[in-house]
Amino acid sequence: MSNEQMAPETKGVTVKLLATVDLGPELEGMAGRQLRMRMVTIEPGGVFGPIHDHKDRPGTVYILQGTITDHRNGVATD
Repeated sequence: MSNEQMAPETKGVTVKLLATVDLGPELEGMAGRQLRMRMVTIEPGGVFGPIHDHKDRPGTVYILQGTITDHRNGVATD
């Protein structure tokens, strides 16, 4: 990655764990996996980085207030 492509580190972010569910007893083949619910607060101008993926770790996002800009493959999407 060039310097232009380097993802900034996380800043202006707080994370609060709200709940966890151990999926092993609930679903066959899910031993050692958890479903987590977190509240992530990103201050204006904050960054949730560095670049990462969720391969084999699906996630869902619900935005309570404001707008999130997602940057993927050089494209910014609100």
